[in-house]
Amino acid sequence: MLKVKNFAGNENLTKFRPALKFLLLLILPLLFMSLKLQNPTPRKERAFVVYTKDSVQLEVDLLFNANDLPAKYYSFVVTPVCEEGVCYNLVAEVYWDLLGNFLDYTEVPLDPLTKFDHIKFTREDHDKMKEILRDKTSLLANYKAEDLVDHSIEIKSEVIDGVAGATYKSLSGAVVRGAVYSSHTLWHIVNGELADKIVAHTEALMSEEVLVSMLDSDNYSLQFYALNKIDTGNEKYTPKLIRLITEGDSYVPFFAIEKIPDWAWSSAKYQSEIISLLKEVEFRMQNEILNRFNNKVLDVNATTFLACAMGSLNKSQFKKAFKILYDNRGQLTPKSIEEIVVQKNSGNNEFSKEAEQFLTSIAKEGRLVSP
Repeated sequence: MLKVKNFAGNENLTKFRPALKFLLLLILPLLFMSLKLQNPTPRKERAFVVYTKDSVQLEVDLLFNANDLPAKYYSFVVTPVCEEGVCYNLVAEVYWDLLGNFLDYTEVPLDPLTKFDHIKFTREDHDKMKEILRDKTSLLANYKAEDLVDHSIEIKSEVIDGVAGATYKSLSGAVVRGAVYSSHTLWHIVNGELADKIVAHTEALMSEEVLVSMLDSDNYSLQFYALNKIDTGNEKYTPKLIRLITEGDSYVPFFAIEKIPDWAWSSAKYQSEIISLLKEVEFRMQNEILNRFNNKVLDVNATTFLACAMGSLNKSQFKKAFKILYDNRGQLTPKSIEEIVVQKNSGNNEFSKEAEQFLTSIAKEGRLVSP
């Protein structure tokens, strides 16, 4: 009986095998297509080819993001490094941003970066190398590799039959200890002609979409570049300028606030949004915001937001804020007064004094609205 069942089972399987093959041929391509759509491979294209001073050819690719917009540049760098009569290949995968600024590099596992006597880079060495490569004003720009080494001090190699010089103390901070020539070679590749070609290539394909992606990035160099290129008088950029007040990196927030058009400071559409940032930004930016609202007519909601933000200010800023509120005393609401009263009773003597004077002044004018 078992044999009969097995035979019948095999017969049925044989009968359905063509149908199963057909289904697999139909389903598998759809499955692969679905996976590809869910995790699309970023597009890349050859941007240009450049030659180093040592006549080494480097192919540079432009990588695109998920929105098919330019994201960064990449090159698989293989270049000879010669020191003290010994030559070896430096191999690394290097990345730049759209303006030719160094972003990162990764080692090739089978050919890692090494120092004197072929000692592998430590994590600290990699961090130091990346710090060096990010510095476009490095002293390495002004020196030949051989000028970085003091040959009057000899260091015996335990790997090769020879000696090496020591790095000049005044230049030791500009290189990875034990990797003077690698530091010099890689810095000049990363920050040399190749970086200039990246800028030229990016500018050749510049569009409004690319500029917006730069503004929306977390890279201050890209943000700053885009701020200089966009029409800041166009209202479609105003929300992005306001966002950069808190999210811009380095000096970008101060540049962004300068770019916000004057009409936006008088617009009820943006006043409350900007004033609400007083609770998030640091002292200098708080002053920038308060100074720009001086002598401006505020919307009712904006006066309430300013009253609510008073607790985030310090002594020197109280007078500025209360002057703005006094100039707009006709727009004060019960909520505004309530917030000022709460802060007055908070125990902050400096604020209490200014608040008392403010409340007394508007009460005399009959403008004090009971909270």
